[in-house]
Amino acid sequence: LPEQISKAHSDSKTAESKAKQAKMKISHLSKELKAVQKDLSKTQKETEKLSASKDKATKRVDGIRAKLESLDFSAQEYESLELAQSELSGVVGELSGTVDTLDAQMQAKLAFQYADPARGFDRSLVKGALAKLIKITDEKNATALEVIAGGKLYQIVVEDAITAKALLNRGKLKKRVTIIPLDKIRARHTSNSAIKAAKSIAQSSNAKATNAIELVDFDEEIRSAAEYAFGCAIVVDGEKAANQICDATKTRTVTLEGDVYNPSGTISGGSKNNLGSTLKNLMELQQF
Repeated sequence: LPEQISKAHSDSKTAESKAKQAKMKISHLSKELKAVQKDLSKTQKETEKLSASKDKATKRVDGIRAKLESLDFSAQEYESLELAQSELSGVVGELSGTVDTLDAQMQAKLAFQYADPARGFDRSLVKGALAKLIKITDEKNATALEVIAGGKLYQIVVEDAITAKALLNRGKLKKRVTIIPLDKIRARHTSNSAIKAAKSIAQSSNAKATNAIELVDFDEEIRSAAEYAFGCAIVVDGEKAANQICDATKTRTVTLEGDVYNPSGTISGGSKNNLGSTLKNLMELQQF
């Protein structure tokens, strides 16, 4: 009997130990089950979101397809457009090369290099070469206007005489220049009566006469410099009319070809030798 009791105690402890282990396992599995259920719930929500995104994307694709169909898209037409684009790119490349060449030529002619004559010098006081500050309104007038202005096109416009003297004395200029101080330069004008008479004479010869300054655009701040260069001449589109106007008004007249009729009686003309090229090239650059 004692042995039976002892065995019963032993079996009871073993059963109790197994019960505790089973309880612990059940608790662990319960936690694991909750974690899995939580992940499953999260996955289900993500799946629902993905499904909604898929539906939305599908509707968008359908909408784009409908728009493409309404556009009557043609693959052949698209290829033609691509070819045209390629050709235009080539043209743009050629034009860019032309612009670079013209720009280099103009810089060589019109660049004005100087050192600041004083610390803190205001460079806005230096406007630059007159040719870069004006714009011709019609290319056909380029030769006549270049003849009228002559070397003045390459003269440097500055705000005042003080700036001009400072540049000449301390600007370390590498070449001789003529400077136009806006506060000192004398503007020149063709009288209204001369212009009126010129227009009348030109009209009778089936020609056209225009005050040269009216053929040039510029900012008002450099008006005195522009009038100094262009203010005392008339552009005429005919030799006979130009001669008659000069004699009648005692005003310098210039034809579109660059022939000059002076009040003194002299006539200048002949070889053009690229005359007018500076203003024409600047006009082309300004168009870009």
